[in-house]
Amino acid sequence: MRSAGASDRANLTRFEKKVQEVLRGDLSLSSERTAMQGETLLHLKNQQGDDITLVQARSDAFFTTRWKLSNATAYDSQGPAFAAGDRMYFDFHEDGKVSGALGCNDFTARATFSGLHVFFHDVTLSSHRSCDEKIMEEEANVLATLRKSLQYTYWAEPGIPHLSLTDDLAFPAMETGFDFQALPADRATVGGLRTGTECTAGVRCYAALAVR
Repeated sequence: MRSAGASDRANLTRFEKKVQEVLRGDLSLSSERTAMQGETLLHLKNQQGDDITLVQARSDAFFTTRWKLSNATAYDSQGPAFAAGDRMYFDFHEDGKVSGALGCNDFTARATFSGLHVFFHDVTLSSHRSCDEKIMEEEANVLATLRKSLQYTYWAEPGIPHLSLTDDLAFPAMETGFDFQALPADRATVGGLRTGTECTAGVRCYAALAVR
């Protein structure tokens, strides 16, 4: 019997070959903004009319926004709001660094982005303070989850101050994750961070949605 991993690799290989076929020859590029969600879509078309549709993986303000960790999620339900409030937040940096606070203590980590996925690693507390017992319990739970180094699907729709992370564990595992809300203050004024969502190649980050 063929394993799920082998099947996934075969599907990926077929997708990659299909993309390669579309990208041969002269291409036309167009963009559109969807009415419902305000997403920016790019369309790459070859002379045969084959179309690759790409969606912006994150908004332009992603790296200049302070993301408050609001609550944990499990499948289609949300847990209670974290007691730490605005003291539990993530700052994502364009070089892959993540810094922030988990309630009582500060932390740092590394984040690797790939399309609509993000992977956390090297999660470390950078302070060792004690505070309210409830907040310390929440901090320990979030820290333990981040240290599992799960790969998450993430979504930060342009124009909507909301970020969601959902782990990529396969069925029958229950999908879990975190919900974030953008704090009002613009992080662009903190630490000299600049705006923009550029990949290391100097182009904005887009993820392929479909090949037709």
